[in-house]
Parts: sequence; C-alpha cells; structure tokens
Amino acid sequence: MEKDKKKEKKQKKGKKQDTKSEKKKVEEPKEFTGQVNLLIIDSDDKNWYKVFDNALTASGKRIIIDKARWENMVIMTESKGQCYVSIKANTKPLPGTQEDRTRQFMPDFVLVRKLVRGLTKDEDYTNAMYGLMFAGLQSVNSFESILLSLEKPVVYNKLKQIEKNLGKEQFQLIPMTYYSHYNAMFFTPDPPIVVKIGSAEAGYGKMKFDTNEMIPDFRGVMAMYKDYITAEPFIQDKIYDLRIQKIGNHYRAYKRTSANWKGNVGTSHIEEIECTPRYKLWADEVAAAFPGMDILTVDAVHTKEGKEYILEINDTASGLLQTREEEDMKYIKELVMDRLDQLF
Repeated sequence: MEKDKKKEKKQKKGKKQDTKSEKKKVEEPKEFTGQVNLLIIDSDDKNWYKVFDNALTASGKRIIIDKARWENMVIMTESKGQCYVSIKANTKPLPGTQEDRTRQFMPDFVLVRKLVRGLTKDEDYTNAMYGLMFAGLQSVNSFESILLSLEKPVVYNKLKQIEKNLGKEQFQLIPMTYYSHYNAMFFTPDPPIVVKIGSAEAGYGKMKFDTNEMIPDFRGVMAMYKDYITAEPFIQDKIYDLRIQKIGNHYRAYKRTSANWKGNVGTSHIEEIECTPRYKLWADEVAAAFPGMDILTVDAVHTKEGKEYILEINDTASGLLQTREEEDMKYIKELVMDRLDQLF
C-alpha cells in the first residue's frame, strides 16, 4: 500500500513538472531566423522606431527599420534586384537612432507616409520612387497606386467610374471642368467657382471666384506657367467638411467646421463621428479602384439639404488626427506586418 502511494506521489510530481515545462516552452520568446529591412519614408517627428520596437514576423524574422524623408535619399538599384539607399544625416534626428549620421540601407519592404511630389519642381522625388520600383520592392501603399494618385485628372476619372457604377445617390462626385492650358479657359462654370492649379494639395494652388470679372486676370497669370487647371462649383450651403479614413480594415469618420472657405486652412473644429456603412462604401470603392491603396482618406462636404459631394481623395500620405495618431500608427504597423508575414 505504502509503495503504491509513493508511486502515485511521484507520478503527480512528474505531471506538475511536465506542466511547468510546457508553460515554459510557451513563454519562451521566438528565436530570430534572420531579419527584414523596412524603409519608412516619413516626417522627422514620426517615431516609427518605437512603434516597431522588437517586432518579429510570423516566421521569426526581426524587423530592422530606417526612416528618412524623400529629399534625404539617393538610390542605386541593380538589375539583379539589390537596392542601395544612401541616406543623409538628419538635421533633426530622433534621439537614440542612427538618423544623426550618413548611412546606407538595403530595404526589403517600404512604408510610404510622405508625398512623393511637393508644390514645386524641386520637391519632385519620383526618381527616387522609380529606383525602389526598379528593384521590385513592395510597399504600403503600393507604388502603382501612388503613381496613379499623382495627377488629379487621373484620380478624377477613377472616381467618375465609381460614381457611374454606384449611382449619384450613393457616390456623388463634385462636377469638374478640366483645362489643359490657360488659353483653353474659354468657358467656366457659373460662379462662385473654385479654380485649382495642377495637383497642389493642402489648400495651396487654388482660388475662389465669386464673379467672372477676375477670370481674365487669372488667365493672364497662368500664361506664364504650363500647369493644367480645373474648375468646380463652390458649394455655398455647406455645413461642414467630411473626411473618411481607411487604414486596412480600420475606418474613421470626421466632420470639420471652419470659418475659412478652405476648410484645412486656419482654425477649425474637428469631431469624430460614426463611420456609417455609406462612408465605408466610399472608402472601400476607392481602395478597389486603386489596387494596393491600403491607406486613404475621402474628402467630401455635407450641405444644409443633406446632400454630400465627394471632392477628392488622399492616398498613402494621408494625415492622422493628432489625438488618434498613436492608435492609427499601430493600425498601420498591423497592416505592414500582415504584408511582411505574407512575403517573408
């Protein structure tokens, strides 16, 4: 009897030890099986190092990141696919990072959070993007969707196709007139109108005309430039601006009120509102029209009559609301990690 009891105790003890060892196995960190180099193109103040700290792919590869602005990079790519990115030292480096020195990086994947083209010709960095594309690198957003988003007429045509498929009840686009050159402006929509030059963003390159009297003077100024011009009606009974944000499968909706006719200029009040199925539809349809556009915003206006007109979209460099930035950066990380898990 006593022998049987001792044997039973030993068995129980052995089971406990096995359970402990099993727990220990589960809790052990995943071993490194190599690394994936992630190049992030973004502003100086965005701390992606913190966001991706200790990140591993599903296969156990460690994520090594470097961050830079477009203007701080030069790129060489060989036909065999190897890409060498030379990065200048940042004048405002993030503490504890390598940004304070000139360095070279060989990316395996790219996250683009900065416009590839700015307001002037000196701020056109498409050559750098072409180098990354030449290497066959994949990115968020996709380089193909970024290219399609560079020019307003191309984007507008894509949006017109969505409007045609869904109907104006579901997706009403602001009417627009396109002029290839200044001397094509024989006729303009009835005032008040908003005239925009090229693909300028963030409130730049556009003017509001309440009458037709100033149009000839505007044409005279544009004679000195080669940009195309677009004109659209100014929505006078607007109550507020809308912005629908999509990051992968995460959605947000905001309404913005401002005293300035340019809603993104000057002081404004921004409030997060419910992202309705209608707003999700807008974002999903835009994402489908631009393959690889995983990060985007749709800008619209809401009128007193309850009508909503879609004005434009923003792609990979869409700004994040400051109070939601930390959370949204994590959503972007999840999006990138999903892609890395698929590829590596």
